[in-house]
Amino acid sequence: MCPVIIRITMPLISGEYLTNLYCDTENRNRSLVSALYFGVESKYAVIYKVNSLSSLSKTLLIVWVAITGFCFYALTSLELGMVTSELGTIENVMYAEHGFMENLQVFLLTLACMGFIYTVRNSKAFSRDLSQFLALLMVAFIVRELGINAISDTKVILFEGDIRLLYVVPLFGLILKMLFNCKFYFKHLRIFMATRSFQYLGLSAIFYGVISRGFEKGYFLVSNSGFWEESVEIAACLLLVAIGCRTIGPDLAYIRAKIEQ
Repeated sequence: MCPVIIRITMPLISGEYLTNLYCDTENRNRSLVSALYFGVESKYAVIYKVNSLSSLSKTLLIVWVAITGFCFYALTSLELGMVTSELGTIENVMYAEHGFMENLQVFLLTLACMGFIYTVRNSKAFSRDLSQFLALLMVAFIVRELGINAISDTKVILFEGDIRLLYVVPLFGLILKMLFNCKFYFKHLRIFMATRSFQYLGLSAIFYGVISRGFEKGYFLVSNSGFWEESVEIAACLLLVAIGCRTIGPDLAYIRAKIEQ
């Protein structure tokens, strides 16, 4: 929450809670805020802006809850088959390898990849590098989910499957290019992180790299941990779809405009 100091034009009681109060913030957007006024006979009050979820965030949340609810209902109420995983564990086909939830992730990641590829066509400089990197990263995630294991016996770090040879080299090439230009990214980090795309990207990384792995490793003592692992990964995929198909283009344009000011 960001504090905003406003001048008040009516007598107030110390500790009075103000609602439905509108004020001009620094970016000149009129925002609905709530405030708690402290002070005696003061002409000023410090208020705190309350940032509610955007319509896009609400939509993503509703879609994720709907998907999770449907899958959980099918898991608990329908007589679905059981399969043995590569690790020897017995899993429900709903969340097993190549099951419904993993295939749904592949579909969502494909949509996100197409969005990033489209953005590459209309971008340049750092915008093009970031879009290419994210598109290749989606390919890497798709290959990981599909478990494609052809081409050769050569082993490359990071992802399962020998088809990694097709994208690991350009992916690392882009990483090295951005590392050589790291001063630029660190200098403008606040601008990048102020956009919804990079906030969503950070959140999806937490879902994929921390919470999902917690369920996979059994750190969370819940039944059907494999189901919740896949559910969290679906949430991450939905965020990536929103970035690739909705926010990345306008946000990169905004970042460029702010940097060039």
